[in-house]
Amino acid sequence: MSHRLSTRAAAGAIGPEVSLSNGLISMKVMPHIGGRVMSLSLGRKEVLYVNPRHQSDPPEPKGLGPGTGEWKNYGGSKVWVGPQGWSCESEWPGPPDEVFDSGRYSYEVSKNTSCASIELRSAHDEYSGVTLSRRLEIRPGTSIVRLRHRMENTSRRRVRWAIWQVTQVDAADGLDIFIPATGFRKTFGNEPYLGMAHDEKSGWVHLKYHNRVAKFAVGANQGWMAALNHCRKVVLAETFPLTPGAAYPDGAPTALWVSGEGTFSLHGDTVDMSGIASGCDPHVETEIMGPLIELDPGEITELATEWRLAAIESQTILSVNPCGAIARPLSITKGPQQRLTGIFGVFYEGQIQLVMFDRRSKVVSILPLGDVSPLRPLILNEPIARPMDAVRCSLWLLDQKNQRLGTIDHVQLC
Repeated sequence: MSHRLSTRAAAGAIGPEVSLSNGLISMKVMPHIGGRVMSLSLGRKEVLYVNPRHQSDPPEPKGLGPGTGEWKNYGGSKVWVGPQGWSCESEWPGPPDEVFDSGRYSYEVSKNTSCASIELRSAHDEYSGVTLSRRLEIRPGTSIVRLRHRMENTSRRRVRWAIWQVTQVDAADGLDIFIPATGFRKTFGNEPYLGMAHDEKSGWVHLKYHNRVAKFAVGANQGWMAALNHCRKVVLAETFPLTPGAAYPDGAPTALWVSGEGTFSLHGDTVDMSGIASGCDPHVETEIMGPLIELDPGEITELATEWRLAAIESQTILSVNPCGAIARPLSITKGPQQRLTGIFGVFYEGQIQLVMFDRRSKVVSILPLGDVSPLRPLILNEPIARPMDAVRCSLWLLDQKNQRLGTIDHVQLC
C-alpha cells in the first residue's frame, strides 16, 4: 500500500517542531536545539533515545543545564565536528557548546510528490571556523532516510576537521549492535565492559548493551552498522562511505558510546556517571565520522549517510544491503520435501519473487511470494518445488509497479 508524503510545522516549547512522514516512517526535527532529529519511528515504534527531563526545557547559554553546569543532553541525532578533545586547538571541546549541539539552526522544508526534505544550517562557529548543515530526505514507499552533511569553512584561516554524525539509540528494552569491522579499541570507561566482542573469524564486532559506561572506536570495514531491538522487533541500519587510508578521529570511522553507570577519566578528572542526572539512561550513541579534511576558506566537504529501518524477528543481523537486512540467509533444504527458509527485514513496500536459474544463467522458474513491507518481518518457511536444472536462486524485491529494486539474498543450490 502506497502512502503519501506529509510535512507539518508547529510551535513547540523549545521552538519550531517539523515533522516528516511517509506512512512507514516518521521524523520530528527541532531546528532550535542543534538542528537535531528528536524522533525517528517505524510505524509507532520509536528507535531514538529522548531525554524526558528536557522535553519542554529550552537551551541555556553555552548548552549547560540551569544551575548544574552539566551538558544538557536532549537525545536524538545531531552533527558535530571531530576530533573531540580538550588538549589543543585542533580538538573540539564539546559538547556542551553554543552552536552545533544547542544552537539555533535555520531551516527550510520542501515537499513534492516524490520527496519530502528539511535542510538545516548552523550559525558560524568561531572556535572551529566552520558552519555545518544537514539535509534529511524521505521518499514514498520506503523506510530509508537519506542524510547529507556539509561542513563549510566560513573563517579566514585553514582548518582541519571531520564531520561527526551522532545518533542516540534507545536501549531501554535492550540493544544489540552489529558491525563488520577489523576490531575495536576502548577509549573511555574505567571499569570492564563485558558486552563487547570481536570475532576474528567472522569479522564481526558485537556490542550488547549493559548498564556500564564505555566508549569504543570501531574499525568498520563494510560501511554499515545495525542496531537491533529484538524486543520491539526493529532494526535501525546505518550506512556510510569509507575512505581507505584516510585519517579519522580516534583512528576509526565509527564509534559507540554506551550510557550507563560507572566512571571514566577526562583531562585528569574521574567522572562518575551515577552523579549526572541523565548519565545512566539506557542508550547507545552510534557515531559515524567522515575523514579528517583540510579546508581553505570557502571550501566544503560532505558526508552522505542513510538510516534504514525494518521490522524483523531475530537475535542477530548478518548483513545489510540496499533492499533489506538479513537475519537468517536464504536457503532451500535438501530432500524429497524441500522448503524455502530465511528471515529478513525489508526497506521497501513491494512484492518478492524467488527466481531460479540454470547453469547458463537462464531463468527456469519465477515463484511469486507475495507482498512485503518494512512494517512486517519477512519470514520464509514454505514448501517449494525446485526444477531439476536449477543451480542457483535469488530473492528479488520489486516495487508496486513491478520494477525490480534489487536482490534481498541469493543462494547457490549446487
